[in-house]
Amino acid sequence: MTNLLAKRFGTSPRLELLSGEWLKQGLGAKTVKFDIGQGGLPPEVNWEDKSAAIGLIESRHAKALASLLVWGDNELWDWSESFDMVVEYLALKMFDRCVVDGRESPRGGKHTLEELSSLVARMTLHFELYNLWTIYTVEGRLLFSGIKVPANSYRQLWTGYQDKMLDDLEGLVQLVNDDVAKYRFKLNN
Repeated sequence: MTNLLAKRFGTSPRLELLSGEWLKQGLGAKTVKFDIGQGGLPPEVNWEDKSAAIGLIESRHAKALASLLVWGDNELWDWSESFDMVVEYLALKMFDRCVVDGRESPRGGKHTLEELSSLVARMTLHFELYNLWTIYTVEGRLLFSGIKVPANSYRQLWTGYQDKMLDDLEGLVQLVNDDVAKYRFKLNN
């Protein structure tokens, strides 16, 4: 990951975790404290507690997104499984919306509706994770993502589905924020 791109990772306001700094702090290298709880003080919250906060997120898709946001900028972590899980979630939601709307696959047969849903989901998650929306034109995003739909057609017919995916990502972030807040409340009591 290039340094400039790495600096953009997780900077989208839509993907802001309320406990993001708390989750990230101390999750890198394991630190051992041998004086835990001495003198009548409660033990400190450690990396295991923070990992448990992510592990106890109820929605598997929200958990995958939380994992991406907390560990995704670590070059040593293979985040493809979490990324793919969130893409699958977004693509299925888009596909279902298209069915309800009576939307068919793009004319010209370049992609099936399932393929297009997956490609748009992959593009949306990638561009949101790296906050790249203002850097690329619609044509550039489509080319980068392998979506073979004319830019004008995409703007007119498919941008609304992309926007719904961004709402879906915000919904997942809200689930993460709620579950981590509950965990932290229990941890403090």
